[in-house]
Amino acid sequence: MSQARHAIEAEPRYRAWMLAAATSMAVVAVGVGGAVFTLGGGGDSDVVSAANRYRPLAGWWQVEIEDRSGAGCLDPGCPMSVRRWQAERAPTAGELRKSIEAAGWSDPGVDGDCRPSGNRTGAFPLCTARASDDGMELTLTVQQADSYDVTLTVESR
Repeated sequence: MSQARHAIEAEPRYRAWMLAAATSMAVVAVGVGGAVFTLGGGGDSDVVSAANRYRPLAGWWQVEIEDRSGAGCLDPGCPMSVRRWQAERAPTAGELRKSIEAAGWSDPGVDGDCRPSGNRTGAFPLCTARASDDGMELTLTVQQADSYDVTLTVESR
């Protein structure tokens, strides 16, 4: 085979390899860009603002703040903002209701009486308060363990 003929036959293979390499680089670039966009940010600003409006009761100390967006929001109900406190004493259902209303959420409902029980061991919920507004849902759960855990979750619906 002559060198000219060999060069002519090799050219389509070279173009195919170059096209495959360019396509692969484009796919990688789009994937990296999508990952940066998805993982970036600290949560939807409306959800975070709504969670930050809630003020804990006296005697609560904060132990966790988590704002989920991006990869953490592949599940329904995202973006989500979570705040967790520990408390010296269990709040009453009325105190929870008033604290939620003070944060700008109307008509919260409380399931359970929030009263601690001395005859149970392990972590279990004492009560759960719920409210919704502006496309968001607030859930405030009080659990009894060694101390009292209070978890606030604000989710986009």
